[in-house]
Amino acid sequence: MTPEQERQNRRRTCRFIEEAGGRSLKLPRVAVATATVFFHRFYSRHAFQEHDRFEVAMACLLLAGKTEESPKKLDLVIRECWKLRRRAQAAQQKLMAGGAGGGSPSTPGMSPTTAELRSPGGGGNPDNIQIDPKSEEYVRLKERVLLLERVILHTIGFELSIDHPYKFVVDCVQQLNKKRLLEYADPPTTDKKGMPLSKGAQNNQLVQQLAQNAINFANDSMHTTLCLQFAASEIGTACVYLSGKYSGIRPANGRPWIELLEGITAEELTSISLQILELLSLKEGAEREMFKNIRRDLDKMAGDGAPSAKRQKTSG
Repeated sequence: MTPEQERQNRRRTCRFIEEAGGRSLKLPRVAVATATVFFHRFYSRHAFQEHDRFEVAMACLLLAGKTEESPKKLDLVIRECWKLRRRAQAAQQKLMAGGAGGGSPSTPGMSPTTAELRSPGGGGNPDNIQIDPKSEEYVRLKERVLLLERVILHTIGFELSIDHPYKFVVDCVQQLNKKRLLEYADPPTTDKKGMPLSKGAQNNQLVQQLAQNAINFANDSMHTTLCLQFAASEIGTACVYLSGKYSGIRPANGRPWIELLEGITAEELTSISLQILELLSLKEGAEREMFKNIRRDLDKMAGDGAPSAKRQKTSG
């Protein structure tokens, strides 16, 4: 398997974990993030060819729910994940059938069978298909997920306490706001309703916008292997920087960003930011010009900020 194929497998399975955990199982955001970290750590030690990645994802969600005190029954995890996967397979099959003359071959192992689409209660509707709890497939899945849960625990060395970037995003934004270190490059004068903005309201909007976009970037970071490369505090800090650039928020008094961001070097900030931007550039409608501007700023920071990049990192 090539490195690009591995990246694609990670991205697609992370989307599956996000969809299954957040929407289908209604797990809290932190539990979904924990499942994603378990997944990345598992496949840092195992090859994708060794284990079905969707079965591993199910086991990660099951384990993360217990870890983050939001447990879900194994039966529910299997049913919801199975349904989601079949729905995706049905959608892909429909897409393939709509190709040139409907003769495009489907991806091996990804298309559902006619029997699956016509399973009891399904009526051919992929939104309603259910796995039969008495079927051999269900029994096999149950055994596999329980086995994989144990394999994951041994793989990660029973290290279940996971730090995520979110709390560091909030801490960083609060500290920057408390010291009045940020400002809008082009301050808004009215709110969404067209009403004039006071200084206080403008600052509240800045804080909310900076925090929300940084959390969005942190969510995106989960689809990369950044959690294997950097501390959660460093990822969170880089997400605040990306949010500032994206939101039109800059350091006050013309200071460079790297002087404001504690606990991270220019090299680390650049590496984290570029990996997130690379992921986002693949999305439809990506704001590529904005990404180019951020890349130029990072290049300038690396060139101009060499001394500050070597400063002692503060303990988090």
